[in-house]
Amino acid sequence: MKSKLFASVPAIVLGALIAVGPQTFAHACLKHDTPGACHYSALAATGVGVVILILGAAALFVDARVRIGLNIAVIANALLTLAVPTVLIGVCRGAMMHCRMVMLPTLIVLSVLAIVFAAAAIWLDAKASRAAGAAVAGTR
Repeated sequence: MKSKLFASVPAIVLGALIAVGPQTFAHACLKHDTPGACHYSALAATGVGVVILILGAAALFVDARVRIGLNIAVIANALLTLAVPTVLIGVCRGAMMHCRMVMLPTLIVLSVLAIVFAAAAIWLDAKASRAAGAAVAGTR
């Protein structure tokens, strides 16, 4: 039960923060006449954050082997979240713009945390899955 919560709750919380952050406290710049790159980065990060949240919620109800796959998907989506404002879409060029000072570091930190927690959950679930497999093999 403990590994099930560790495999799902961080993804739920971090996915929610990735989804809500660019729309609230880590929002895109508001000074543009037309939407800039930071606006589209915020929208993309929100969508990917919702996917991470859904993967974390699904991990509450499945077996350890399936949670491993879901956490691999969380890592892939967190890498996508990391790539959106840094490589794929980007943010404003100005060093003092809100998107560069708040949104970019927030998304980077949340993405790295999601990767670290998902990797730890994969390790714990793989260890538990091997132990369960050895126990089943020992009873035959």
